Amino acid sequence: MPKLIINKLGPVETCELECSQFMNFTGFQASGKSTIAKAIYYFRTIKDDIIELAKSQALDATPVYGAKSTLSIEHGITLRKALENYLREKFLRTFGSSWGMPNDMYMEYHFTEACYVKISLENDSRYSTPNYIWITMSNELIRFLKANNHTLSVTPLGVSEEDLRIFKKNLYEIFEDSCSVVYIPAGRSMITLLSQQLSYIYATMDDMQKRSLDTCTKDYLERILRLKPEFSEGLQGLAYSSGRSGLSPRLVVQALDLTQKILRGTYRYSNGEEQIVLEDGKYVKINFSSSGQQECVWILNLLFYYLVQQKEILFIIEEPESHLFPESQKYITELIALVNNCGHSIVLTTHSPYVLGTLNNLLYAKTISPQARKEANKIIRESLWLDYNAFDSWFVKNGTIENCMDADIHMIQNEKIDEISKVINEDFERLLELQTTNEESVVF
Repeated sequence: MPKLIINKLGPVETCELECSQFMNFTGFQASGKSTIAKAIYYFRTIKDDIIELAKSQALDATPVYGAKSTLSIEHGITLRKALENYLREKFLRTFGSSWGMPNDMYMEYHFTEACYVKISLENDSRYSTPNYIWITMSNELIRFLKANNHTLSVTPLGVSEEDLRIFKKNLYEIFEDSCSVVYIPAGRSMITLLSQQLSYIYATMDDMQKRSLDTCTKDYLERILRLKPEFSEGLQGLAYSSGRSGLSPRLVVQALDLTQKILRGTYRYSNGEEQIVLEDGKYVKINFSSSGQQECVWILNLLFYYLVQQKEILFIIEEPESHLFPESQKYITELIALVNNCGHSIVLTTHSPYVLGTLNNLLYAKTISPQARKEANKIIRESLWLDYNAFDSWFVKNGTIENCMDADIHMIQNEKIDEISKVINEDFERLLELQTTNEESVVF
């Protein structure tokens, strides 16, 4: 099982965890949940970085008009050196300047026993900057980069599709990972609010301004701009196309139903504008919709789009509950569970006891005895049930993480869900006791 290790990065002092199919992180704000999520994103997208750098290397050697890679590469350098340079830049754009970080900071990700990448800091006079970012890679990965340096050939149409297919196949075998990563950050409503101006704003930014965006936000922004036209017929249009993908129509209907309940309408991209179409056929432009709709619309769109595409995805979703009524928080958690059960992976950060409570219900439903499963399915559909063996929940606090799964009942520990409720109830009981004491003193 893949393993993530972090030492002294941001608010996270120490963290070591094995990465399961569904990982949930909860805890106070600024405790380090997003830092862990971004570290997972950083490492799990390295294979995509290698692919784009290899394409860029091939096109640099043999330019083709109109063909380009999403990453640039310095002329004449090796694939390994290009990856090291890019990972340094990517670290800075994901976590900020290394100057203020402790020089014993490091993070590493073990994809397999033989394949890992480690990022650390070197405080050495040989380097022109303090806390120089040092990249360490496993021998297996180094051998792959050396063996595949300048191996992609170029045709008049661009990089050879056959060469690229073989390159990806071999790379995915090294990492034992073929997942694409979709990061959905917190603070989504501002991007949605500016949806009409988004294309213009982004098009007028120069490369330096684009690089100033953190990697996760840039990836999210570019993905939205790229996928908007796919929703010209709304989610129903995508659902229709799912008939050719082999996805069960029953699952598509369930996903559509949950999306409708959460959004209280349906999304459509028409004539260059984003719209929420209401039940009566009228629509509201997305920038005039509710804050809850603006926060959740692209979570729903991305989950549904990749569900229909049936391409294996790791979704990293920050605070899906933002601006949503508790009932809608339940529904969006169920939609995430449905997507997870269709072969995708999930990393979730949340503050919400409603999200945690829903996850617990879905875990508990899976433990119901076989004799009662038919009745349990009427309460919570079996397609939403979560497998304890593929699920982990972590509480992030004081720079460390604590596994908050109860191994006996196969659920999240209730005290973690009810921790803040306990504080609130204690305040109420103290006030009640004060009031009672005061009334008694008045009587006497």
